[in-house]
Amino acid sequence: MRICLYTDTALPKLGGQEWVVDALARQYLALGQEPVVLAPHPRLPLRAQDGVLPYQVVRHPRFYSTRFFVAWYRWFLRRLYRRSPFSILHCHGIYPPAYLAALNRDILDAPVLITSHGGDVYEGSTRLAKPVLKERYVQGLRAADAWIAISRFTREGFLRLCPEPLRIVDIPNGVDLAPFAEAVPRPHDLDPAIQPGRYALFLGRLKDRKGVDLLLSALALTKVDRKTDRAVQLVIAGEGEERPRLEAQCAALGLNERVRFVGKSVGAQKMFLLQNALFGVAPSRTWEAFPLVVLEHYAAGLPVVATRTPGLEDLVRPGVTGELVAAESAKELAKALGMMFTRPEHVRRLGAQAQEWAQSFSWSNIARQHIRLYEELLDTRTTRAKAG
Repeated sequence: MRICLYTDTALPKLGGQEWVVDALARQYLALGQEPVVLAPHPRLPLRAQDGVLPYQVVRHPRFYSTRFFVAWYRWFLRRLYRRSPFSILHCHGIYPPAYLAALNRDILDAPVLITSHGGDVYEGSTRLAKPVLKERYVQGLRAADAWIAISRFTREGFLRLCPEPLRIVDIPNGVDLAPFAEAVPRPHDLDPAIQPGRYALFLGRLKDRKGVDLLLSALALTKVDRKTDRAVQLVIAGEGEERPRLEAQCAALGLNERVRFVGKSVGAQKMFLLQNALFGVAPSRTWEAFPLVVLEHYAAGLPVVATRTPGLEDLVRPGVTGELVAAESAKELAKALGMMFTRPEHVRRLGAQAQEWAQSFSWSNIARQHIRLYEELLDTRTTRAKAG
C-alpha cells in the first residue's frame, strides 16, 4: 500500500507534528508499506536533509501566504499522484493539506483522512479568524473519508468546525519505547548538581502557555532544607522566547541553586534526564492536543504532575500515573510537588504504573491501528465500486 502523508511541517523542524509524521512513516516502512511524505521546504535557516531518512520525501515551495494563492499549491499534490499514484492520502493538518486534497478530489481515487495536531482546531486559532479560511477548513473536512482524533481536544475541535462528520475515529499518538530499554551514560558536560532521583523535569518549549513561570512560583513555595539538600530540584530542558524572563524570575525568587536551565535537550542528554528524574511536570495553562512528552516520561518510568487542561487530562490519571492540579494555581502545584519530593515510594508506584500503561502506546501498535483503518476504507471503496 502506497501511503502519502501530506503535512504542512516536517523534519528538520522539531515538534510534535513533525515527530508523529516521521514515526508513522518509519513504522509503515517496517510493516512493509510504501510511505511518501509530501511537505513544504523548511523555513531558513533550517535545511532539509531528506536523503538521510529511510522513506521518500517530496518537497514543494513554502506557502506564500495562509490566505492568498493557497489553491495554486494543489498542483504539487496532483503532480505527485499522477506520477506515482498512492492508495491513501493522510493529511496531517486541516489547512492547507486537507483543503488542497479537497481541490483534487476530481482525480484522487484514494481515501482521504485528516489528523489534526491541535493548533488548527482550538478556538483561539488566529487562522480561523481570517476571512474565508474557516470556509476552506470546512471544505477540507467535508471532502475527507475519515477524521482521526488523537484526543478529546481534537475530537471536540473537529466537531466544533463541522458538526456532521462522515466518520471520526479515535487513534492516539504513540511513543518509541526502544530507546528506554537501556540506561544511557551520564553526559560528561552535565552539571554535577543534577543528581539522579533528586529532580523534577520540565521538558518542552519555553512559551507562555507552557506555564513554566507557574512552575517556578510553585517551587518557591515548597520548603527545602539547604543544609542537607544541595541537589538541584528542578531541571528545565528546552528553549524558547520566554527563557530570559524565566531566568530573571528564577533569580528573583532565590531559586538559582535549586533550578538548572539546560537548553534544548535531544539525544543522549534528553534520554539521561528522562531516565534519572524523580518525576515530570507539565504545567500548561491552556491546552495540549496530545502531549507526546507525557508518554516519553511514562516510557521512562516517570509519573507526571500536570495541570487539569485539555489534552493533559486525557493522559494523566490522578493517583495512577501522576497527579492533576488546577491550572494557574501555584499553591496547588506546590502542594503536589511537595508530596512527590517527600514520598518516594508513592512516586515509584505511580512510575511503574505509568510505564506499564505506556506499552499500549508503542508506535508499532499505533501504526497498525492506522493501517487497519486504511484497509477498511479501501475495502469500503471497492465494495461501493462493485455495487455501482
